[in-house]
Amino acid sequence: MFERLKRLFIPKQCAICKMKPTQPQKYINDQKETVLVCRKCISYAERRAMRKM
Repeated sequence: MFERLKRLFIPKQCAICKMKPTQPQKYINDQKETVLVCRKCISYAERRAMRKM
């Protein structure tokens, strides 16, 4: 149940540039959390070793 509530309040911003993501991709950060990354920040996310979902 907690996971369902958590999904409702997922931040709708890019984890790197903090702007509204255009064509967002889901990545897993170092804390094992799912984050959204916009298209222009994908290369930076992959350099920081974020795993793609």
